[in-house]
Amino acid sequence: MSNNKKYPWRFAIGGWGAFVVAAILFLIFDYDLYLMLGLLTAAIILTIGNAIYVFYTKRKSRAGEK
Repeated sequence: MSNNKKYPWRFAIGGWGAFVVAAILFLIFDYDLYLMLGLLTAAIILTIGNAIYVFYTKRKSRAGEK
């Protein structure tokens, strides 16, 4: 659990990193606009989900301190 508190945004950063790498590879080898839009959508959904999780745990930890 300590790893979660140390790097709470690792899933969002990993999602955007995977999107950038996949977009570069698809531009080099096989240009498919719909696949890149799907990867972008996945990265955005992962970021939103990670943001909800981080803010929820931050609020929960503040409520536990009181």
